[in-house]
Amino acid sequence: MLNRRQLLLAAALAPAAGQVFAAPKYTAGKEYLVLRNPAPHPANSIEVVEFFAYTCSHCLQFAPHWETWKKKAPQGVSVRVCPVAWTPDFLPFSTAYFALEALNLLPKLHMPFFESIIYQERTYTPKTAAEDIAAFMKDNGVDADLWNRTTRSFSVQNKTRQSQQLWQAYGIDSTPMIGVGGRFTTGPHLTGSREATPAMINWLVEEVRAGR
Repeated sequence: MLNRRQLLLAAALAPAAGQVFAAPKYTAGKEYLVLRNPAPHPANSIEVVEFFAYTCSHCLQFAPHWETWKKKAPQGVSVRVCPVAWTPDFLPFSTAYFALEALNLLPKLHMPFFESIIYQERTYTPKTAAEDIAAFMKDNGVDADLWNRTTRSFSVQNKTRQSQQLWQAYGIDSTPMIGVGGRFTTGPHLTGSREATPAMINWLVEEVRAGR
C-alpha cells in the first residue's frame, strides 16, 4: 500500500511523465496551414503531394528526406509529385519532369538534371529553356526526336497543365511544400527543418484519416 508521501511524490512526477510521452503538438498557421477550400484529391486514398521546382535549391536539399519518407509512407496513402513553374518561361522544366516520367527515366536522370540546374553545371536560360533541356537530355543518351515527341505529347502536356492547376488550388507560394489530402500544407520553412517535416506529414495524414 502506498503511503501519503509516496502518493504526493507520484502526483508530483505525473506531469513530467506526461511531458515525456506526450504526442507532438502542432498548431495551424504555424507548423502547417489549413486550406480554405479543399484542393482536388482522390476519394479512395489520402494523397500526399510534393510541390517542388527544378530551379529551387531548397527542394534539392529536401529531396533525400522526401525519398526516405515515401519508402515508409503510412498505409492508405498515395504519393504524387507536382512540379511548380511560377511563370510560363519555366513551364518547360515541369514538362521535363513528366517527359522523364513517361520515358521511365526518372530514376536515371531526375537527380542529374536537377543538380545540373542548381549547381549551374549547364546554362538554362528562361527564353530558351526547352532547347537547353533538350540539349541536356541528348547529351545524356536520350534520342532527340523521341524527347521532342514526348514533351509535345498530349499526355505530358496535359499533366503539365494539371500540375499548374494543382499547385494553384493548394495555394502554394513557395517550395518545397507538401500537400496532404487536399486539406493541409506544410514544409520545412514551417516545421523548422527538413528533418522535422516527415513527422509533420504523418501527423497531417492522421488528421485527414480521422476526419473521414
